Amino acid sequence: MLSSGGLAYGVTNVIGNFGTVFVDNGYWMSAIAARPSSTHKGYLLAGLVWFAVPFSLATALGLGALALDLPITETEASHGLVPRATAIALMGKGGSILLLTMLFMAVTSVGSSELIAVSSLCTYGIYRTYIDPDASGKKILNVSRDIVLGFGCFMGLLAVILNKAGVSLGWMYLAMGVLIGSAVLPISFMLLWKKANAVGAILGATTGCALGIISWLSVTKVEYGRISLDTTGRNAPMLAGNLVSILTGGAIHAVCSIRWPHNYEWDTTKQITMVEKEKIELPEDEFKEEKLLKAKSWIVKWGVGFTVLIVVLWPLLTLPAGEFIKGYFTFWAVIAIAWGTVGSIVIIALPLIESWETINSVFLGMFTNDRLRS
Repeated sequence: MLSSGGLAYGVTNVIGNFGTVFVDNGYWMSAIAARPSSTHKGYLLAGLVWFAVPFSLATALGLGALALDLPITETEASHGLVPRATAIALMGKGGSILLLTMLFMAVTSVGSSELIAVSSLCTYGIYRTYIDPDASGKKILNVSRDIVLGFGCFMGLLAVILNKAGVSLGWMYLAMGVLIGSAVLPISFMLLWKKANAVGAILGATTGCALGIISWLSVTKVEYGRISLDTTGRNAPMLAGNLVSILTGGAIHAVCSIRWPHNYEWDTTKQITMVEKEKIELPEDEFKEEKLLKAKSWIVKWGVGFTVLIVVLWPLLTLPAGEFIKGYFTFWAVIAIAWGTVGSIVIIALPLIESWETINSVFLGMFTNDRLRS
């Protein structure tokens, strides 16, 4: 049955993940670099494939730990050791190796994208814009490397400090929405609303974050009488902080934009240039207005549709079931297995199919004197 605690956790989880996507420059970099004709479908497909990971792992390894009654302490669970314990219990050392490989690949991928995202943001958004607008490609590359090194060292040190302080992965996961959720709606307004005010966006993000933290700590104090890592990580304070952060950030920006509209027409977005002024060869129809409007209509229909289905309808449809009976849980498990399997096939096969001509050309160049002509 979906309890009030489970509902609070679910809402907090949704808000926090909105923040990690909307406020992560890595996603915007990928979207800008991709072809306009493929970005909208690619991101929706990627979201559906990504959802298979937490859905399948939580069903198989999370509930598996409960079914096997594994001796996992609360501290171990908060540090993300449940999947490891279940994998070892079911498959021995082989399960541990498989899980470690999966985690290593995931952490490496995320770490790499975050380093590049921060480097790009600081190099192009700050250094090239405000410090040295005429910087050459070589200079930009050197600055980018320095930022990668500095940010990597900073994050490593921060991770050590948080670990020594006893901050768990679960606590940090839920606190993300409080800390960055206030920027979600201002970023959305800046992209989709011509009246969006730049100063209002900054004010909404910073003030919303401050109010979210105040609400978070205030509810903790009122509910539990003390403020600690344990009490601040519970559902009620986290829910209050997340909701206040995301809603006040959007409200402040909306008020500022209505009161002092900027009426931006997005003309400057068409004037983005390369560092070395190189021209990227793309078909002219990629930038036709009717094609872009068609893509917008498609993503609004399917994106909003899937969001409502997964975030709203699916949880609501589980309420009449109450406590899951064996048949209902079997149905749930079948969906998880099918979703995970299809997602695995797509994520493995689709890149190979789309890049097959390039792969074939590389192998021909390596082992023969022939090359495929594009």
